[in-house]
Amino acid sequence: MVFIDTHLHLASPDYRNDIVDVVKRARDAGVGQLITIGSGYGAENFDETIQIADRFDIFFALGVHPHDADLGLSSCNEYNARIDSILKRIKCAKSNPKMIAIGEIGLDFYYNHSPRDLQKNTFSALLELASEVRLPVIIHSRDSFNDTIDIIRSVRQRIKGGVFHCFSGTIENARVVLDMGFFISIAGIVTFKKAVEMQRVATYVPLDRILFETDAPFLSPVPYRGRRNEPAYVVEIYRFVSDLKRITIEELKECVLNNVMNCFCIRKEDILDTFKR
Repeated sequence: MVFIDTHLHLASPDYRNDIVDVVKRARDAGVGQLITIGSGYGAENFDETIQIADRFDIFFALGVHPHDADLGLSSCNEYNARIDSILKRIKCAKSNPKMIAIGEIGLDFYYNHSPRDLQKNTFSALLELASEVRLPVIIHSRDSFNDTIDIIRSVRQRIKGGVFHCFSGTIENARVVLDMGFFISIAGIVTFKKAVEMQRVATYVPLDRILFETDAPFLSPVPYRGRRNEPAYVVEIYRFVSDLKRITIEELKECVLNNVMNCFCIRKEDILDTFKR
């Protein structure tokens, strides 16, 4: 069994000078597969993510982060033309077998870097695309849980499900997400001393619905808190949660492997046989 980092941003400028070393450290730590996210560094930051996925033979997802939901535009006509262009680019990328999800997409009412109405418009458009291309979704939701759920409910019967990444809600929120058939991904926050509610959530989420991620380069887990995060550190999240759930790390690895297969519709051999130097 291998560790899997189900959400990170290898196209981040933070890795521009040492990405080969970062991937090697992950491999040496036993991290057997990665899902790198083409969302969060501009509305169309797709090419570098695809190139990295092809270079290292890992999986990727494409979407528009809620921070970028206004697409850097002010005109409604310009917005409509630009979102159509972006949707077409993502749709074309589906021909690459390494693309396994639409994401990350969603709402962020904490920072409000984009107007809320455009966040909702862009989120809805990307959910419709996910329905059309039959891919699961990777959901970002911060200080926007009820709105996020309402929008997803409107299309839930037409999409293949997916995962709420870097989950930061309550047990009650987690129950709603699980009842809708989604997976829940736990990030390095769970290792923080004061993250008691997150630790309760991690304990609550069933073994057949849990995933782990670094969200690198952000949110380094203890004992690396304060440093740039990287995929090798996902091991610390597995270790911490295995203690919470009172099971072995090997048991947890097997559960997560099965969950990655089920969430993203990936064959076991494709997960285990593709991680190159």
